[in-house]
Amino acid sequence: MDLENIEFWEHEYLEQIYFLLKNDEKIMRDGFRTKEEIRSDWEQFLGNSTSDFATGAERIFYNLFNNFGKPISSPIGSDLFFETYNAYVHIDIKTVTLKNIGDFHRNIFVGDNQNSYKGNITYEDGHKQHYEGNLPTFYSKTNGDKKICLTYFIGILYNQDDLHINVIFLSCMPNGELSETYEPDVLSAGKNKGKIRFNYTSVDKFKLLNDHPSRTKILLFEPEDSVKSKLKELEEIYTNQ
Repeated sequence: MDLENIEFWEHEYLEQIYFLLKNDEKIMRDGFRTKEEIRSDWEQFLGNSTSDFATGAERIFYNLFNNFGKPISSPIGSDLFFETYNAYVHIDIKTVTLKNIGDFHRNIFVGDNQNSYKGNITYEDGHKQHYEGNLPTFYSKTNGDKKICLTYFIGILYNQDDLHINVIFLSCMPNGELSETYEPDVLSAGKNKGKIRFNYTSVDKFKLLNDHPSRTKILLFEPEDSVKSKLKELEEIYTNQ
């Protein structure tokens, strides 16, 4: 599969996922609110290490994707992992509070088991470190078939006090075969050595496709005044989509 064809399928599935979620937006919003009906029964057991939003959000999205493809049981992969007729599709959900907006508004943390990218992390001192995600760029089945690995991220920014959702975006991280096309914009250093962030606002176009469509789609954009100035890149994407 040539590089243009990889981008074609990345974009094709981006549009499919966006349409699926946008079509069920009311179900998604209502699903996020269901926890509030029984909050008094679970809040006391939440603990500091458990998000009051993340776990439940994964369940809601899994329900929305129940007809998307065949779920895959591999322990290495994203929150949601499906096989379709021509691809293996990873979809990971990132939930971030307003107080941690720095982990959201330009880039997001990405795990090694959530991407197939191969590139360089450039540190502030100019030092570069090679990086490779743990996912293959193409999966090889036991019957000899090969299918492309596609990776997507759903980012949710919400108010930790009243749980108001400010932004939901969907973004496609380039397949590792595209590293020469996108270097050095894709990766930046995470908080821990060797860990990465995906610079989704810097890699905002499919470079090899005609008209260069966006790699990021905004599902919901209702920012509070206190953070709107920090979301200019996302507001531009939202305005232009």
